[in-house]
Amino acid sequence: MRTFVSAIGSGLGDLLISLPVIQKLIESEREVYLLTRSHRQSGIGKRIKGLKGELPEKEFQAAKGDRYINLRAHPLQTDHIWGSKEFESFFGPSNIEKIIKAIAADEGIEIDYSQLEPLEHNLIPDLKNSIAFVPGSDGFYKHWPDERWLKLAQLLGKSYPELKIVLLGKANESPSVQRLIALGFEWLKTKDLAAAIDAISSCRAVVSVDTGLMHAAVQQGIPTYTFIHPQNFHQRSAKHCFNFFARNCPESCRRDFSLKDGFRAASELSVDLKFEDRECILSANENCMGSITAESVFEKMKSTQ
Repeated sequence: MRTFVSAIGSGLGDLLISLPVIQKLIESEREVYLLTRSHRQSGIGKRIKGLKGELPEKEFQAAKGDRYINLRAHPLQTDHIWGSKEFESFFGPSNIEKIIKAIAADEGIEIDYSQLEPLEHNLIPDLKNSIAFVPGSDGFYKHWPDERWLKLAQLLGKSYPELKIVLLGKANESPSVQRLIALGFEWLKTKDLAAAIDAISSCRAVVSVDTGLMHAAVQQGIPTYTFIHPQNFHQRSAKHCFNFFARNCPESCRRDFSLKDGFRAASELSVDLKFEDRECILSANENCMGSITAESVFEKMKSTQ
């Protein structure tokens, strides 16, 4: 029997958080295929050990006897808005790992986020003493202020001069990446998703906003220091992932965080569908993500490396 799986959403991070479901199915010796929801997920199938193949979800046509597991079609998704008071009144605090575990359990699949199986990768020796900074995300509201990245780089450079800091991300899509390149950071250009996974897997540690490459670092077992916006619930529970939680946005931010119509069961989930998306108008010391200090991140890195 062939089994086809669609991730919880259309982003790279959505797929990586869903990966334990796919890997558990592969363990049971089923013929498993990945259905990709967007270009951000394309190409990762060749790095999933034992996967039979991948194809765009929109091209999928089930044959007799096929099993289709659509993690986004479960009532927890279609009937509720994650993060809402209504949802949390019966489910408890919104947490993406807990949500996917519940959905998988209803499909008869038991997954364990404490036992992550890395994607296949090729190590890059030149990066073994590198710290990767991942400042960009589709959601600008999740960005860490430029001043904080600069300060963390200074602290690391002073205490660990042997380390090299490299930027990862798409400069053509991320203003944050563009600005840090302009400030003198070394940008490591990766030609595709596979190359980015190789780079992440080769680094000593990763410091990142909540974005796809952050979830890749967690999957690969790399010490990961990540910044979580109060409106997000994609924090990871792995022991090598260290979550820093920002304070709530001040009223002066004036960002609209009301959930838009269609968020519940959107087939192509995009950031602009969820929230108003724009660069923060506040200074680093005023905005919510700026409440995570470079000093606190540096101290955690010192104590866990």
